[in-house]
Amino acid sequence: MSEQLVVRLGSESRQAIHWLVWSSVESEIIASGILANASDLRELKSRAGGRPIITLVPSCDVTFKDVELPGRSNKQLLNALPYMLEQELSSDIDKLHFSVLDKVANTVSVAVIAHDKMQQWLTWLEDAELVCEQFIPDTLTLPYSDESWSAVELDNQWLIRQTRTQGMCIETDLLGFVFAASDNADADDSTVQTVISYSAIEPLTLAHWQQGDIELPMKLCAEGAVTSRYNLLQGQYQIVREENVALKLWRGTAIAAGLVLIVLFANQFVMLNKLEQQQAALENDIKQVYKTVFKPKKMRLNTRLVKKQMQSRLNDLRGGGDSSGFLVMLSKLTPTFKQLPGIQPISVRYDSKQASLRLQASAVDFQVFDTFKASLSTQFNVAQGTLSQRDGRVQGTLDIKDKK
Repeated sequence: MSEQLVVRLGSESRQAIHWLVWSSVESEIIASGILANASDLRELKSRAGGRPIITLVPSCDVTFKDVELPGRSNKQLLNALPYMLEQELSSDIDKLHFSVLDKVANTVSVAVIAHDKMQQWLTWLEDAELVCEQFIPDTLTLPYSDESWSAVELDNQWLIRQTRTQGMCIETDLLGFVFAASDNADADDSTVQTVISYSAIEPLTLAHWQQGDIELPMKLCAEGAVTSRYNLLQGQYQIVREENVALKLWRGTAIAAGLVLIVLFANQFVMLNKLEQQQAALENDIKQVYKTVFKPKKMRLNTRLVKKQMQSRLNDLRGGGDSSGFLVMLSKLTPTFKQLPGIQPISVRYDSKQASLRLQASAVDFQVFDTFKASLSTQFNVAQGTLSQRDGRVQGTLDIKDKK
């Protein structure tokens, strides 16, 4: 986001807390203020308003160390950093949190903070319902230069950045004493580091201090904080994004759902392919039946044309919808055949132009054939052809037409 809420916590809950809303796009302060103590942090919830929160912690609670690794840095060596620094630290390493700030060649820069302090700051933020994903030592947000240190006064303390990964915090009342002692200890003035101050230094009489552009301390810190890659929230304090947690929780379900969809699509594809094959086989059968029955001159027929012509032929057989069609005549003949089981049809031919049907049939004897003709004559005009006897049955032809 283009706006961030920068909060500088105190070392103790009774100390004041400075805050500032900074716009990276406009490079200006949107809002700022000072809270009386840690219990007032809840007032910042409305100020956060979805903005990312960057927390600055006092460098007086941080010990900065550079460690030379015996070989190329790897996970095992980084895990061994607390034991490499054990002799240089006054506290039990089990009570300390170690954060890697930077790695250059075999040199690792480390920030060391007591677990009690880390938990105290996190508790303050949690109680205020503020979610912060970055903790930065306040001194490491000041401007950095290879040629000089930078300093600014904030809340009766001087924040001083010495290197990229080291800084210190000195009470204003002790600043002259500390730097006077440091200057007296150096015999060669050329080795004394120049300090650029972004707060007024007129009342101070310190050698090697130079007046820089006077800036609001929190503005100076906010500008450095929004571009800083340092973060003390490592190891057990590393923040896991809520959306990532949700993603992990639902990942298994999403994978299972994906597999189900793949199986369903595969099944549908197989079924569709099978139906297409069945349709192709059916269309081929229709064409074969059509060729067998109607013997068309044009053999290359598509399915639509075959269906159309078959429908046309069926309409012709029905007689175009009148009462004299082929199918109509067959339906009228059916009862007679049922009444005379001794009659068997041999062939049927229909002349649509004459609306007549020629029936060749066989009967058990001449009497049955005559009875069959007489029964048909009640509905049709019937002309009988020559009768003959073959294989013990009487065969003959009848030309049948509807009565007008």
